[in-house]
Amino acid sequence: MKRNSYSFGLLLVFVGILFLLLNLKVLNMDWVLFLLSIGLIIGYFSQKHIGYLISGLVLLGISLISILNQYVFPEINVKSFLFLWIFGVMSLALYFKQKNKGFLIIGVILPALGTYNLIEELAFYDVNWVLFLLFGIAFYIAYIIGYRSSGIEWPKHLAWIMVAISILLLISSRTVIRFGFWKLISYIIPIMLIGIGIKIIYNIVKLKE
Repeated sequence: MKRNSYSFGLLLVFVGILFLLLNLKVLNMDWVLFLLSIGLIIGYFSQKHIGYLISGLVLLGISLISILNQYVFPEINVKSFLFLWIFGVMSLALYFKQKNKGFLIIGVILPALGTYNLIEELAFYDVNWVLFLLFGIAFYIAYIIGYRSSGIEWPKHLAWIMVAISILLLISSRTVIRFGFWKLISYIIPIMLIGIGIKIIYNIVKLKE
């Protein structure tokens, strides 16, 4: 109890100093939040309180987005890229700590979205196909990290579906394909999804037996 009170007191002193420096215009709000996030993360390693870790990671993400956008990438709008990547990495960190698959999926999807936003910002032509390619890579990474060891394969199947859709979109953006082709594809994809779903259900039933 005394140790917790001591650490909390130090945190209050640290916060007070940061806001005093803010009032004196030594630091701006972005740097205050950044230093505060570091203090909270250090507090987590001292107290092992998950609230410190989550608060610190959130503030770290918010402050790093503004700092990097202002000082490192001033000519490009990278806020969405940084925001999604930072919070994706945070979700992965929480996954490795708590082994919650929800954090894993969020942790691979957010960086994929962030990378797509940056590519879309820099590209001069249609890059919709890249989004599905990145999603495919993301789900395959999720499969390798969290699902392969337990024999669960739906992320791998979903990854290949995303890659296939990406290739089709790339082809359609580069060549002239008649509408009849896409009508055929509109039937093939649902049939593939049904087939993969049936295979997954069959594998689960077989394992139970």
